[in-house]
Amino acid sequence: MIKNNFNYEPNDKYKLINNFSYEIKYSEDKILSKLSQKFNIKDEKEKIPKPIKYAFVSAEDRRFFKHNGVDIFGTMRAFINNVQSGYIREGGSTITQQVSRLIFLNNKISIARKIKEIIISIIMDYKYSKNEILKIYLNEIYLGEGAKGINEASQIYFGKLITELTLSEVAMLAGLAPAPNFYSPYQDYDLAIQRRDEILRLMYIEGYIDKVNYEKALLEKIKVLNKKNNEDKLLINFILSEAANKINTEINYQIDNHLIINSSIEKEWQKKAQKLSQELLPEGLEVGVISIESDTGLIKTMISGRYPKYNQFNRVTSAIRPLSSTFKIIPYCLAFLEGKSLLDTYDDSPTCWDKYCPKNFSNFYQGETTLIESFKNSSNIVPIKISYQFGLKKIVNLANKFGIRYQKELSSYLPIAIGAYGDSLYNITKAYSIINNKGELIKPSVIKKIQSKKGKIIWKNKFKTKKIIDKKIANKLNYLLENSVESGTGIAASIDGRKIYGKTGTSDLNKDLWFIGSIKNLTTGVWIGFDDNRATNFSSGTSANFWKSFIKSINI
Repeated sequence: MIKNNFNYEPNDKYKLINNFSYEIKYSEDKILSKLSQKFNIKDEKEKIPKPIKYAFVSAEDRRFFKHNGVDIFGTMRAFINNVQSGYIREGGSTITQQVSRLIFLNNKISIARKIKEIIISIIMDYKYSKNEILKIYLNEIYLGEGAKGINEASQIYFGKLITELTLSEVAMLAGLAPAPNFYSPYQDYDLAIQRRDEILRLMYIEGYIDKVNYEKALLEKIKVLNKKNNEDKLLINFILSEAANKINTEINYQIDNHLIINSSIEKEWQKKAQKLSQELLPEGLEVGVISIESDTGLIKTMISGRYPKYNQFNRVTSAIRPLSSTFKIIPYCLAFLEGKSLLDTYDDSPTCWDKYCPKNFSNFYQGETTLIESFKNSSNIVPIKISYQFGLKKIVNLANKFGIRYQKELSSYLPIAIGAYGDSLYNITKAYSIINNKGELIKPSVIKKIQSKKGKIIWKNKFKTKKIIDKKIANKLNYLLENSVESGTGIAASIDGRKIYGKTGTSDLNKDLWFIGSIKNLTTGVWIGFDDNRATNFSSGTSANFWKSFIKSINI
């Protein structure tokens, strides 16, 4: 018995968004990505565009509309043609047989599997319409370059929705079906064109296209997207994940199932940050970068790694690394909340708490020193003394208010005061953005607006604010951060004549190199390190310099 396995629900995270075709736009209204929705198997009224239907039938199963799921004559013909040509010109199975393998079986060659395939195909042909079977096929067929289904192939090879494809482009995609790597335009463009021409010829012979369109399609010069510029799927998935959370599931948009997602990503900033990540760092070292517009919360740049196309890990949101000295802003903030002033002093001398005896970097101690000087020189002793004085519970509660999430039991874990635990670049940058926004939190968002193709507003960013700390406290923190860049540990980020508020951070053995900095209304966080947590031969100045190079490149 065959289960009804043809709903093809995506992961819950993206289930709703995959009910739509979508266009994602950069902040300046240029296209970032387009993707057609998969065909709805249940909706018999939804029709497959004729060029797509007939191109794939011509390429893979010319008797598709006539046989009962298995075509002995077609299989023999394909075998003979492939032997005569010396390479794979057409598949040896019907579209229905391919669907049975895609959904219920595998590609392992055996007599038992072939018998199952034939039985399942005959049952499927009896139970489902040709339209349903072809939709399943077009949703599931692998067409190379990671493309599962024609909707993804249209996106990857041409950056188009399937409704925007030309006849010539459709024929090229159909030609990939039997051997996507062999016929790939990236592998051998001329061979891909020969295969396209063959599909067009078959469509003409079968009467699916007339002579005028046939000859016009043959003459078309197909422009395939530059493989090096293929989309950043991590960024796109980040945007889609947020969009899925913004769409009201109770509203029926099926009247217009095409979404326009206006993101806040600046195209040129994104390109420049990505380029810098590949030029400034040695191979193997990784990077995460995020820029947040402080008074709106809009995310303007997000670089998940040096080569996001090849490494599908988001180092902005998913890498949990020790925050080190970037966290020290929290103890100092608590000190101000408890009534301390910038000029109040602490003894920055070697100190032990039971068996815990932290040291300052390079064993540099200042003795009795102000909060300004201790922060500028990134003392470890002073923030621990602040935490010991006012209590770790207050430190943790304040960190949580800023959006820094620490979940462990904190009974007496003083090292948290100097960032000896992990969180994401996203969260620590958000915390600094609050300080840059005078103590007001605006939840970061990568979307400005979502609307239907017909212009109906589905969701619009309202930029809601929440007060985390008083403006006077934020001003004191910014004073500390400004001094840190002017003449302290963050000096590598300084730019002549510019006010910059920032803090470096370096974990043990220089495994994590941080710089979080604000200039004007923009807060940008940079993390650099190895994915396998190896020690580096660099310092946090590397991250500070990367930050400066990026800020200069975008002319802010």
